[in-house]
Amino acid sequence: MTSSSRDPDLCPTCGAKIVRYRHTMNKALVTGLATLAAAGGEASLADLGLTRNQVDNFQKLRYWGLVEKVHREDGTRVAGVWRVTREGYGFLAGGRVYRAVWTYRGEFECADDEDGNRVWTVAARDVSPFYEQRPEYAKRARPEFAAAVQGTLAGVA
Repeated sequence: MTSSSRDPDLCPTCGAKIVRYRHTMNKALVTGLATLAAAGGEASLADLGLTRNQVDNFQKLRYWGLVEKVHREDGTRVAGVWRVTREGYGFLAGGRVYRAVWTYRGEFECADDEDGNRVWTVAARDVSPFYEQRPEYAKRARPEFAAAVQGTLAGVA
């Protein structure tokens, strides 16, 4: 699938969306992190008794470097098992992280406010109980990012 000039938010090579998403630290994420830490710091999400929202969004904690996937000695991933990082324990102990981060294709890209200005940080105890649903993420998505990526891709081709 390729993109036409009328579809600037799709990669011309593979058809994937070229969009950045903004994620904010929220109470559901902090609670999931604290639950994993209380369970010994490494466990399967299925064993933690998390809500559906917490399970579905748990992987976002890695954007802040607070958790990591667990791997076997041979490098293969242990399905569904996560580990709290040193940064994660530090955050739970009163450290601060970015209030919001931007991701592109599931990887951390940068931290800033919606206008690209000052970066705000937050401690676990100060996190808002509000969490965004899919419609809110869609509103905050940055498809204009697509033009810059497509320009880069054009230079590579």
